[in-house]
Amino acid sequence: MAQSGCCHYDGGVCGCEGGRARCCDGKKSASCRCGAPAAPTRQVRVALDPLLLVEDVAFADQTEVDPPARRLTWFRIGGDRLWFWLSVNCSDGCWSELAPDGSLNLELRWLFDPGSGPLLQGEPQRISLARGQRAIFVRRPTDRLRPGQWETEVRFDTERLCTRKGECWFPIEMRQ
Repeated sequence: MAQSGCCHYDGGVCGCEGGRARCCDGKKSASCRCGAPAAPTRQVRVALDPLLLVEDVAFADQTEVDPPARRLTWFRIGGDRLWFWLSVNCSDGCWSELAPDGSLNLELRWLFDPGSGPLLQGEPQRISLARGQRAIFVRRPTDRLRPGQWETEVRFDTERLCTRKGECWFPIEMRQ
C-alpha cells in the first residue's frame, strides 16, 4: 500500500475507522474504503479499496478522439497545444458518495523534476466531471512549461488517484 494514493496528502494510512481509511494526521479518507486489518502484526496493515481510480491517461496534441489515438511520451515546446486526457473509474456508488451534487471535483497537478525530485509548478488545475462523465481533456498552456521531465498527478480531496496497477504519476518529457 506504499504506492497507494489513499491519504497521500495527509501522512498516509494509519488505520481504519467506520469503513474509511484513517489518515495519519487524523483525517478520515474521502474516497478510500477499508476493512479490518488482515492479521495482527507490529505494523498496521489495512486492506484498502479506493472508490475512485484512474482508469487511463494520455498526453495528446489534439482532442478529436476519445481516447486519444496518438499518445505522446514527449512534447515539443512551442507546439500548439498539449492536452492531458484522463479517464476515471467511478461506480454509481462512487458518484453518490463523492459527488452527491452531480459534480466530481478533481485537481490536476503539474510537477517539474529539476533532477532532485518533482516539485509542484503553479497552481493545480481544477477539473469538474459531470455525473456519469468518465473522461475529460485538460489543456496545459505551453508557456507554462520548460524543457525537462514533467509529471502530472490527479488529486481528489485527501487522495492522489492511482491506477489499479499502482501508477500514480504520469510522466512526459518537454523538448525544445
